[in-house]
Amino acid sequence: MHHEKTALVLGSTGAVGKALVKDLLFNGDYQKVVTVGRRPVQLDSSVPQEKLDQKTVDFDKLEEHRDKFKNVNDVFCCLGTTRADAGSSEAFKRIDQTYVLNSAKIIAEENRPSNDNASTSSSSLSPVHFLYCSSAHSNPNSPFLYPQSKGQTEQGIIKTGFQRVSIFHPGFLELEEPRPKARLLESTFGSIISPINRFFNLHIAVSVTRVAEAMRKAAASDVSAEQAGSFGKETIVERYVNKEIEEMTL
Repeated sequence: MHHEKTALVLGSTGAVGKALVKDLLFNGDYQKVVTVGRRPVQLDSSVPQEKLDQKTVDFDKLEEHRDKFKNVNDVFCCLGTTRADAGSSEAFKRIDQTYVLNSAKIIAEENRPSNDNASTSSSSLSPVHFLYCSSAHSNPNSPFLYPQSKGQTEQGIIKTGFQRVSIFHPGFLELEEPRPKARLLESTFGSIISPINRFFNLHIAVSVTRVAEAMRKAAASDVSAEQAGSFGKETIVERYVNKEIEEMTL
């Protein structure tokens, strides 16, 4: 490890977020793995937790928690919900979009370029690499709530002011463990689509563990040669669709 790095995970109690925390603790090249959320993530005792630092926040009062977002290098955002779990369209967008964008804004503001980095570029972009787990078919102009919210959130993150943003578009998520609240439609659809996806190699479903692994590998990668000239001057945006997520984790 060339220098000590800190990873921050938002949405660590969700299916992808929990898989990601475990992956980072087992395989990540980080001095510290920080989770920031409404409650800590519960991990099995077999997971090494010496590097884990769990912080709780009230997402409706994030300004009171600015110090918990400082001194991070890579931010993995898996924060999200469904309309059914949120209870209303308004509550869904507050969690799925407002909490994410407010967190991103504070992270960018609390992790500014160092004096050394600033002297080599006129850019004021935060050096944080922000990695966001969105969804397939996200579209800010969609008439449907879920893909619209994801698409608008992506746009907001890109405009926040990070040097590098990586956005993941997984298909149907195959769970590692049951959700606290069972989702009948999800479980029914999953029992049908998962075997079909594997048999025909359709690239329409992916396990949460592979999404987590892909996000970690993207964080450890360098920007492409064609993007290198713009690095630090404008936000570099990378997108990974379901097939690419699978290819990264073969």
